Amino acid sequence: MALVQEALRLSVANPGRLGLIGAPTYPMLQDVTQRIFFEVLEQNKIEYTFHKQRNHLTLYPWGSEIIFRSLDHPESLRGTNLAWFGVDELTYCKEEAFLRLQARLRDPEASELCGFGTWTPKGFDWVHRLFVEANNSDYGLVRASPRENTYLPDDFYDQLQRSYSERFYRQEALGEYLNVFSGQAYYAFDRNAQVRNMSYKPDHPIWWALDFNVNPMCSLIGQTINGVVRVLDEIVMSNSHTLACCEEFLARSEKWLLMREIPDDLMDIDEDLIQNAVVMNRPVPLMVYVYGDATGTQRKTAASRTDWQIAKAFFGRYADRFKVQFRVPAGNGPVKDRVNCVNAMLLNYAGQRRLFLTPNCRGLVTDFEQLVWKADPHGVSLSELDKRDPMRSHLSDALGYYIVREFPMHRPSGERGGTAVI
Repeated sequence: MALVQEALRLSVANPGRLGLIGAPTYPMLQDVTQRIFFEVLEQNKIEYTFHKQRNHLTLYPWGSEIIFRSLDHPESLRGTNLAWFGVDELTYCKEEAFLRLQARLRDPEASELCGFGTWTPKGFDWVHRLFVEANNSDYGLVRASPRENTYLPDDFYDQLQRSYSERFYRQEALGEYLNVFSGQAYYAFDRNAQVRNMSYKPDHPIWWALDFNVNPMCSLIGQTINGVVRVLDEIVMSNSHTLACCEEFLARSEKWLLMREIPDDLMDIDEDLIQNAVVMNRPVPLMVYVYGDATGTQRKTAASRTDWQIAKAFFGRYADRFKVQFRVPAGNGPVKDRVNCVNAMLLNYAGQRRLFLTPNCRGLVTDFEQLVWKADPHGVSLSELDKRDPMRSHLSDALGYYIVREFPMHRPSGERGGTAVI
C-alpha cells in the first residue's frame, strides 16, 4: 500500500511522464503488486487504461504512464527513460537491477526525479548498506512499526507470534535488522527444556521422516499430539541403503505393534484390517505417515528403483502391520525455510515450545547445538548450512522435511511491518 500511494503521488507530480513499478519476479508482480495497485485505482475511481500484453498503464487524469516489470533479468531494463520508479520487496531483488533503474532516471521533462522501494529487512545486505549504513543525503529512509498498519485484522501479529521463531518474527514482523543466517542455525534449541523422557502413545499415529544419504542414512520416528511434536527415536546407519533403513524401522516399531489395542476411534484404520487382526489374533496395524527428501523420487540406492519406490514396496509387503501414507512434496524448498520452521517449533515469539525429543536422539541434539551457517571468504554469512562435518545436518534435515510439511510458516506478503524508502 505504501508503494502504491507513493507511485500515484509521483504520477501526479510528473504529469504526462513515464514511471515504472517493479517486483522481484513476475508472479509477485502480478499476484501482489499489481493487484493492490488496481484495487486502489478502483476504490478511488481513477480512470485508466491497461494494455495487458505490454504491461502498460495510462492514468487519464494526468496523462501519466506506468510500465510494470519483473526485475529478475536486470539487462532487460536498459534503454528506458524514466521520471520515477518504485520497487516492491526490494531486498529480494538484485542490486544490479536497482542500479540499472537508477541509471534510467533521466527524463529531462520530469518535475520530480525519484526512485524508491518498499521492503522488509533481510539481514545486512546491499539494501542495508545503501540505505542504512551509507550517510548519503540523496537517500532517505522511513521506518514503520507493524502495529501502525491499519489494513490488517487486529489479531494478525498475535497469530504470527505463535507461528514464527523469535528472530524470524523480529525480522519479518517487527522489521528489525538482524543477521538471521549467522552463527548457530538452531539457536532456539534448549537441551534442558526440550530433551525429556517420552513414551509411545498407542492411540496416536506415528510419523517417519527420512533423509536419503548413503553415509550416514538417517531418519527420525515420532508422534505429534495436540500440535506438539515428540521425536521418539533416531536411526543412523553408516554405508547403508534404503531397504536396510526400512528393515531397521520395522525392528524399532515391533514393540509398538505389540502394544496396540483397538482404539475407540477407528477412522484412520481400515475396518477389514481391524477384523483380520482380531480374527488372526494380531495387533491392529500402525498408522504411519512418511515424510522425507523429495530427491528420493529420482535418486537410486538400488540398481533400478528409486528410494521412494523401495520404501513403498517394503510397506506393501507388511500391509497387515502398517497402514501408510506418503507425504512427500515435489521439491524440498529452501534450506533456510526449513530451519526457520524448526526454530519456530523449538521456540516461537510467543514463548511456546512445541518440539521435544527423547535422550535417544543424541545425533539430533548434536545437530541442534553444533550446526552453523556457512560464511564466504570475507566472513559474510550465507543462507546455507556449514556441512564440513559429514555426520551433521542429516537428522535435522529429516526433521525439517516433516516440520515444513505439517507446520509451514505462511509469510504475509505486502502486509508486514518494515521499511519504506522514499
